[in-house]
Amino acid sequence: MHIVIARHGYEKTLRRIYERRLAQLDVAMLDLLRNARVHEETVTNMQNFVATSLQRFYRGWKGRVVASIARHRHLSAIQIQRIVRGRQGRRKALRERRRQNMVLQSPWAMRQLISRSIPIRTIGPWQELLDPWTNEFYYFEVNTQDSQWQPPPEYVEFLKCDWRDCSFVAHTTNEIHDHKRTLHTWYCEVCQGRNVGYTFPTCPTCTVTMTTPNIVQSKDWPLAVPEEPVVVESNTVEPTQLPKPETPRPQVKAVNLCVKEPEMQGDDDQSHLVRRLPSETNAFDHVLWISAFKGMEKAFGKAKFASGSLYVGDFLDGNFHGWGEYFYANGDRYHGQWSNGMRHGIGVWESVTGKRYQGQWDQGRRHGIGILQFPNGEMYQGEWCDGKIHGRGIHTSAAGEIYVGEWQRNIHHGHGVFSTVNGSSYKGMFAHGKAHGLGVLSMDGEVYKGEWTQGVRTGRGVCFYPNGAIYSGMWERDECSGEGVFISPLGEKYIGSWRRNLKYGRGRYIFANGDMFDGTFDNNVAKGLGVYRYATTGDVYTGPWKDNRFHGRGGIYVWASGSMYEGEFVDGHIQGQGRMTYHNGNRYTGSFVQAKKHGHGRFEWPNGNVYEGAFEDGTVNGRGTMIYSSGHKYDGMWRNEKRHGQGTFWYANGDIYSGMWSDDKFDGVGTFTWRPGSSLEENYAGEWTCGVRNGNGRYKYLDGNVYDGMWVDGRREGHGVYEWTNGERYEGDFVNEEQHGHGRFTNKEGDVYGGGWEHNIRVGPGTIHYADGSVFVGTFINGVRHGQGAMTYANGNTYYGLWLQDKRQGGGTYIFHATDTETLKLKVFGY
Repeated sequence: MHIVIARHGYEKTLRRIYERRLAQLDVAMLDLLRNARVHEETVTNMQNFVATSLQRFYRGWKGRVVASIARHRHLSAIQIQRIVRGRQGRRKALRERRRQNMVLQSPWAMRQLISRSIPIRTIGPWQELLDPWTNEFYYFEVNTQDSQWQPPPEYVEFLKCDWRDCSFVAHTTNEIHDHKRTLHTWYCEVCQGRNVGYTFPTCPTCTVTMTTPNIVQSKDWPLAVPEEPVVVESNTVEPTQLPKPETPRPQVKAVNLCVKEPEMQGDDDQSHLVRRLPSETNAFDHVLWISAFKGMEKAFGKAKFASGSLYVGDFLDGNFHGWGEYFYANGDRYHGQWSNGMRHGIGVWESVTGKRYQGQWDQGRRHGIGILQFPNGEMYQGEWCDGKIHGRGIHTSAAGEIYVGEWQRNIHHGHGVFSTVNGSSYKGMFAHGKAHGLGVLSMDGEVYKGEWTQGVRTGRGVCFYPNGAIYSGMWERDECSGEGVFISPLGEKYIGSWRRNLKYGRGRYIFANGDMFDGTFDNNVAKGLGVYRYATTGDVYTGPWKDNRFHGRGGIYVWASGSMYEGEFVDGHIQGQGRMTYHNGNRYTGSFVQAKKHGHGRFEWPNGNVYEGAFEDGTVNGRGTMIYSSGHKYDGMWRNEKRHGQGTFWYANGDIYSGMWSDDKFDGVGTFTWRPGSSLEENYAGEWTCGVRNGNGRYKYLDGNVYDGMWVDGRREGHGVYEWTNGERYEGDFVNEEQHGHGRFTNKEGDVYGGGWEHNIRVGPGTIHYADGSVFVGTFINGVRHGQGAMTYANGNTYYGLWLQDKRQGGGTYIFHATDTETLKLKVFGY
């Protein structure tokens, strides 16, 4: 047995050791697993750290590379922009310099200048031109279309003075010409003539270029003027021999010249009268010859006429020809070119009155370019044709008015610009001296651009007014007429028809706040049919107008909420007969005054209620009838849309109230009948307060009983009379619909009780007069005799005693009346 015990202990020991070893193995396994996890986490962290470091390094390097590339691109873009902007700036500056150096900024004006200019010379791409109007030189580049006043480098050699021993260098062509004509003496190698200053460097006689002379002294000239001229006194002139110089020279001889005195005195109407006289006419007194060519065919001389006129100048074949000066007998003077006895070429005419013309002539008439001046300061400079102002020119009046433009036969015709000293100007087309066609007028701050006819604005045009207003449209006789658009300084706009500067006909007017009117106008006011839309509210009116207001029948006003009125308008207000339909479905048909319901009308509610009657100041006031959709009906007086005054109300169930009302409630004297005409009819006639019975009134109940007396808050209270159909009657005090206080009651048997009442029960002292003549005087409790009382019978006997529950109780005194003198006194016990 002990062996078994020992074995069992040994096994238990071994099991403990085994279990301990298993526990150690589990702990070791847990340590290994924990270490493995730590190692794995460490490796993962290292890998993540390495990857993060590599990524950080790569991203930093990539960011630096990207930033460097962006920086280089930015710097390159800045450099490129700087270069481009520099080039653009230089080009712009070059263009600006070229523009500033341009003779004229306008291409059209430049073309006009070139068309009238005279080419002088061309070197390379540069061409030298002369403006005959201003006698100014300018230069034009053929390739680039540039122009400038200063000579280009190619023309520098022409700015040097070629006179012997002169080193002057000019800056402009006009400057070198002035220098040569003022400081040096030139001559023409063809005609041997001296220079004339205003034609330099062209010879006025043979129109060739004058050169530097080889002979400086005037006495050495080939054709020197003799000191003592020979005067010819007759028609036949003997040849006169000039002193022979060392050099052979042609002989000078007299020639028969037939010269007619010009009839023209310089005025416009006679400029065409210059003509040649017959050859046999001797019209001059003497001729002084200073030169002659080709057998005296050409000469320079003087001719004095019998009229007193004098001519000094060139002759050819017996006519004024070349350069000469004519002094008219009336004081006028002309000096310039002649041809065949007529003024032809360049010349100056001066009148004794102060008029002066300088310019070109043709066949005795002003023709070409010229300047006409008047003594009062008036002046014209420009083109002429056949003695008339014709072409382009500039006219300045004595008052300072200036016209620059085209002319036709002394009147403005074509395109031109007219300006006055006060700043007014017109630029556009003219016809027969008046503005005609397209043109722009600026005057007193007003600017008009558009069409003209015979000096007045006619056609289509736009006008800008000084206050900021604008009109664009049709014009007629200088007035707005036809279709047009007007914008006021406030921003209001009108689009429509005009007549004589007034809105007339169909048009649309848009106000500054956005409101719009579309309709007809008459003399600047809305009149006729039109539509007005309110921008802020969205309301719309459609109908007749008068004097800018709604006026007439048939107008329709629609509110943005959906309400609509259709009917009459007076002076911009709803007035007269009309129909109003409200957005909530209400509808009114009747009379209006100042946009309010006033007078007789009919009002309908969407629920079916209908009122027809009087209105005042927009509300129901006066007598009217209301029919309710529920079947009720009221006919009577109203005040402020409430039943007020005398009226009758019929309920749908048949009840009727007829009487006074106040603020939709029964108030005053009235009669209310419940279920009239039926067996259930009840009726109240009396006073009411705030819809309830208050005061004196008579009520007839369903069972036929009748109460006539005082009421408080719909209940019987106070003094009244209540009568039953069985003949009973109560007259006395009531409290809260009950007989309470002092009252007198008569029953159907004829008994009459007078005394105190509580809650419809006789309580307290009272008296009963029985129908048989008996009388009880005593106290009552719960409607019966109870307590002390006295009963007087019809035979005159009287009992005094105690009453309990309407019965005599205990002892009492009974008095008999056997005769008139005898009295029997009995004491009754137990009765």
